[in-house]
Amino acid sequence: MKIEGYVNTEYAEIADSFRENFELYGEIGASLCVYHNNEKVIDIWGGHKDLQKRKNWDENTVVPIFSATKAIAASCLAICHSRSLFDYNDLVIKYWPEFGAGNKQEITIEQLLQHRAGLSSIDKKLDANLIKDRRSLEQVIADQKPHWQPGDFQGYHVWNIGWYISSLISRIDPQKRFLKEFLEQEVLPEVEGEVRIGVDHDYDWARVATLQPFSKIKGLLSMPFEFVFEFFKPWSLTYRSMLNPPFASNHSNFNKPEILQLEIGAGGGIGNARGLASLIDSLTNKNHSLHLNDETLEYIMKYPGEPTKGWKDIVFKHDAFRFHAGFMKPSEKHHFSDSSKAFGGFGAGGSFVQYVPEHKLTIAYTMNKMSSEMMNMKREVNIRNSVYRMIVKNV
Repeated sequence: MKIEGYVNTEYAEIADSFRENFELYGEIGASLCVYHNNEKVIDIWGGHKDLQKRKNWDENTVVPIFSATKAIAASCLAICHSRSLFDYNDLVIKYWPEFGAGNKQEITIEQLLQHRAGLSSIDKKLDANLIKDRRSLEQVIADQKPHWQPGDFQGYHVWNIGWYISSLISRIDPQKRFLKEFLEQEVLPEVEGEVRIGVDHDYDWARVATLQPFSKIKGLLSMPFEFVFEFFKPWSLTYRSMLNPPFASNHSNFNKPEILQLEIGAGGGIGNARGLASLIDSLTNKNHSLHLNDETLEYIMKYPGEPTKGWKDIVFKHDAFRFHAGFMKPSEKHHFSDSSKAFGGFGAGGSFVQYVPEHKLTIAYTMNKMSSEMMNMKREVNIRNSVYRMIVKNV
């Protein structure tokens, strides 16, 4: 298996684990990037970006990263916080008065980013045309009534959280830019690699790797029975949260340019491992232009308190993921770090980025063969374990 890119020889074992993902788990194409002490020590790629295995995955190959996109959106909002444009404890209506419709006047930005605002599902059917019409979409999400008392539960805002973040950014940013424009103008020029949310029509589509979706049956079998039961009830909160917009039910749709051109800040981004790792590392590197101030970093690293009625996610029907400041945090079941200060983003299929502050360690991975595992995916765990053996054990 030919691997290309840069490997600091002291971290060669990590490159070996990357190769193992192809040999043991049938990876098709992937990229891996690791920063340690704000230094890039691994930046590698290999395999193929097409399912016929005729086109090599190269240095600039990107791929849809699903919910790892949430970490990008959260990073943009964190940059705004570091610039003193808002406070996480503020009410959303302080910046977006229309959001208060439907008895949402008391929802804070913190609650929204912790997926506790009750807005996991949008009652109106969403489609590509509505998502393109930003002002109409804003009206729809502003009018939405909460599906539970905000703060009582966490409920995964699968597709919606990115649009709420985008609308907030458009109001707190002095230039009134939405998420897509803020990312492209403020962030992308300052990082290595690539991360995008909403791609222009003239993008070089030959760079985008083709996804191989996972088996829905295998995916459902990996979930609790209660989730599976609710998933097949069109009136359930689980169904309406997971499958609106309806095109999201088929991951192959994210191979289509017309879908990737939409700004879906919760799950429609594309990128490579270099872009994800460079972005998260930049937020923590005091010598970088995107470095967050101490107050913002301390807030992001804080571990969230338990919702009023417990950790069980009202959408997923079990205690799976936990969120703070828009980032994913480690939990007992999704134990990607021993550190409560760690944060990151994980996408359906296997793309991820994670940061462990105690070790100044950032790991990012992207791939095009989607795994059916919801968390602790074998390929992610394999990479994570090798990184920890190389770095954490030597500290």
